[in-house]
Amino acid sequence: MKHIPFIRAGLIFAISPILLAFITSLFQGGSMWDEGSGTGGYIWLMFLTLPVGFLLVVIGLVMMVVRRTR
Repeated sequence: MKHIPFIRAGLIFAISPILLAFITSLFQGGSMWDEGSGTGGYIWLMFLTLPVGFLLVVIGLVMMVVRRTR
């Protein structure tokens, strides 16, 4: 059975708003940190994605420790 890489998925999910702000700022030509241009507003999503991403990383670490102790 294939395992789900929780650690990698959690890290990607946690930083996804920064990546989204960077990519959209390339197309719109503004700064990714400027909330007035629209692309900086994506960074506010980190209030939701950081805790969920951290939880996925912790679950992945616990699963890795459990697998190694068996």
